[in-house]
Amino acid sequence: MARADRVYQLIKLLLYVAKEEGVEVTATKLQKIFFLLEKEGGVDLGLEFTPWFFGPYSSLLQDYIDKLIEKGDVSVEEEEVIDVLSGQVVGYKRVYVLSSDASQDDKSIEKFFRKWVKMSRSEILNYVYRKYPEYAKYSLIRDKIFGSP
Repeated sequence: MARADRVYQLIKLLLYVAKEEGVEVTATKLQKIFFLLEKEGGVDLGLEFTPWFFGPYSSLLQDYIDKLIEKGDVSVEEEEVIDVLSGQVVGYKRVYVLSSDASQDDKSIEKFFRKWVKMSRSEILNYVYRKYPEYAKYSLIRDKIFGSP
């Protein structure tokens, strides 16, 4: 199977597991779970994660998810993020939802996804920032959690 097809299959598997567990997968959560799949799950998908504002980020992974959205396999629900002090919209939370079928033939990765997808975004971010601080060096959240460097 081509690497791209494998990534598409795994994104859909993650979203399938999330639907089964009744949890949301935000853009940040998806990025971190795939980062951990490569780092701790030992699955080389060639996603080339780099340090970003909210920890490890792969533009290639974002391209894959965008392609699945374009094809109609994944839909996006967006919620406004409101600043509690000013009441102003400061961004949008993107939640990915599976719109098509997902292959479930990889039980070990499904188990890996099930473990991580049930965790809150904050729990995952906290884990990643502590274990892989080199990927969070630009993180605004990391500075809040650990204090300024």
